[in-house]
Amino acid sequence: MPDTNRVNILFKLNSVLSVNNPDKAMQYVEEGYKLASKIGYKRGMMLCVNDIASIQLDIGKYDEAIKNQDRALALAEEIKDRSIITGSYTNLGAIYQRMSKYKEAATFFFKALKKAEEVKDNRLIALSETNIAAMYIQQGNFEKARYYALKADYLFQRTNFKSNEAKNLEMLGNSYAFDGKGELSKPYYQKALRLYQQTDDELGKAVIYTQMVDLYSNNPIKQINYLENAKNIWDRIAPNNLNAIANLGNYGFVYFEILKDPKKLALVEKELKLNKERIMADAENYFAKSIALSEKAGVNELIFQLTLPYSQLGEYKKDYKLALYNLKKHIKLQDSIYSQEIKNKIASLDSERQIAIRDKELQLSKLKFKQLWLYGILILVILSSVILFLYNKYRIRQLRFKNTLQQQQAAQLNTELSYQNQLSESELKAIRSQMNPHFIFNVLNSIESYIMDNDKKVASRLIQKFAALSRLILENSTKSMVTADREWKAIKLYTELEAMRYDHAFTYTFRVDEAVELKDFLLPPMLIQPLIENAILHGLIESPQPDAHLDVALNFETEHICITVIDNGVGYQKNTKSLLPKGIKEKSIGLQSILERVEMINRQHDGFKASFQIRLGDNYRGTIATICLPVVKAEC
Repeated sequence: MPDTNRVNILFKLNSVLSVNNPDKAMQYVEEGYKLASKIGYKRGMMLCVNDIASIQLDIGKYDEAIKNQDRALALAEEIKDRSIITGSYTNLGAIYQRMSKYKEAATFFFKALKKAEEVKDNRLIALSETNIAAMYIQQGNFEKARYYALKADYLFQRTNFKSNEAKNLEMLGNSYAFDGKGELSKPYYQKALRLYQQTDDELGKAVIYTQMVDLYSNNPIKQINYLENAKNIWDRIAPNNLNAIANLGNYGFVYFEILKDPKKLALVEKELKLNKERIMADAENYFAKSIALSEKAGVNELIFQLTLPYSQLGEYKKDYKLALYNLKKHIKLQDSIYSQEIKNKIASLDSERQIAIRDKELQLSKLKFKQLWLYGILILVILSSVILFLYNKYRIRQLRFKNTLQQQQAAQLNTELSYQNQLSESELKAIRSQMNPHFIFNVLNSIESYIMDNDKKVASRLIQKFAALSRLILENSTKSMVTADREWKAIKLYTELEAMRYDHAFTYTFRVDEAVELKDFLLPPMLIQPLIENAILHGLIESPQPDAHLDVALNFETEHICITVIDNGVGYQKNTKSLLPKGIKEKSIGLQSILERVEMINRQHDGFKASFQIRLGDNYRGTIATICLPVVKAEC
């Protein structure tokens, strides 16, 4: 019979089949939607179109998923179903996240969390926190990701939604795996896999198989088995899913790693009967296919992750045009993936939520105080008028003190959030000042010219150094402090690239105290590079001379570290009041960034105060720039 019961049965059939047979599930839910529309059953229409959007998300039809999710949201608002409204916000955030539209995704995820907290639905609260954790993983903020994922895990353990709990455990595993802590991720992946198996969730199992590939880097046979298991599921259920595309890219990466390691290559040739030429051809095919599918789906993040190893494969094959083409594509996508605008948007939404929670706690606290005050009045009236006067006076004083203390705490919290945002903006300026577009494309053009001149050895060295520098900068840029040996390596690579680019027009030296172990203490990333850049471009290259030289020294004292950058170039202008070297604008972005970061460091440390000085070199020639920082020990 065409009634509401039939609609509900069709909807339940879809729910049972959605994780294993999305095509059949889509048939049931579309039939349910048509029937609900025919009989005017709006709740049924809302539930069905909401699940249609979810299935389209899983199979990679993102534009259609957005349209249907908007329809589900409109119906939910019309019948005032707050749970589906929250779920719609969550699904819209997930769709935009898959499309690499991170600002829109962040907006919907935080709206979903706020709405879930209003309706006090623990499952939706935990699900929203899982999605926010996934978003922080994409931005490289792994500590924040773990904070939200652990909160969600606490709630999921008190509910009976195993599929959602498995997804959250997967995010916890990712937060460790992508942070270079593979062993810590393994138990979370294994527990998630068990839950997916219990719920017969084929899509979930495929995702875990793909993620666990990286945990067995020393066992290529096991890696290929995991990849094959995942591919079989994706090919059968959802070949256009983002994770299915990523699995193809993983094939290319694993095969490339096998090519570079003679022991792995020998093992694969023996066990799987694959020769080197076949493995190389398969690696290239998987990279090319995965990137092409990512471009078709508009997933920039996946293209960004795949183009760098594909470029390295081109170099390995001595196909330098292929290497250069993919390296350029990788660099072009770099700023959009790690955009500070996106990070600021996410941080802003998170800050607004924390402040709102704090305000709510203050209001509840004040309400409790008022209730106690009223109870006290009733008791004191019964006792005596004298005791009432004395007690009221005491309570008023207590309330004023506590209210003042709470206001001070709220003001301190706002100040801390402001300092965090200023520090993020200052670090971004330093990163962009270091890897500015002029330098990137000048180096790439130099590489191209060497390739055109058939100087393959020099071109290969430039590509290797530039790829290593890009990777170091991306890894360091996600952290406020890095070990000194990583920062020292980054500035040395940068100086070597500049020297090669200017045909060794200057010499350079890097000196460190013999008693210092660089890996034992921390430095802020990208703090020294602007000084080296100014010394080279505005001191040594602007007016070339035969003995042009750059000297970078690191000296260690008991409480502080000093880094000195010395050049024997043109030095200061004599007729200027500015304390900046010749050729640098009054408002130098790089040097202004250093001053801002030094100020932020001093706000965070009570002991030795950081400092930054620039002065004229000896005999009025060249420039001497010195940064002194408090010693921060690295954790073992």
